[in-house]
Amino acid sequence: MKNHLLVILLFMFLTACSQSNSGGSYATIVVVNNIEYGGSEENMSHYEIDKPIGKVTRKVNANQFPQNNQSNYFETDSVIYSVKNDPNFIIIENNNGDLQLLQKAPGQN
Repeated sequence: MKNHLLVILLFMFLTACSQSNSGGSYATIVVVNNIEYGGSEENMSHYEIDKPIGKVTRKVNANQFPQNNQSNYFETDSVIYSVKNDPNFIIIENNNGDLQLLQKAPGQN
């Protein structure tokens, strides 16, 4: 009887401690001119759209790293804009007209 109780307790402990690999959270990434940009905490109101520099040509899976002019977050045909007087940022306009500021990833030239 004690052995059965011990096995049950061990089983409950092991299942409670297991981790699931499903789901997950992935960073927002866009690659433009072979430069990686990611989500930014900067306030959009401090930045101004300069000119369109491209469009997202393909949306890849969230767990994939995008190639040039691709994103793992934004839909195909989202517009990519340069930011006036700051080459470290871009602005993406999604297909609903919403704007999001992205910052050049560390180590990108």
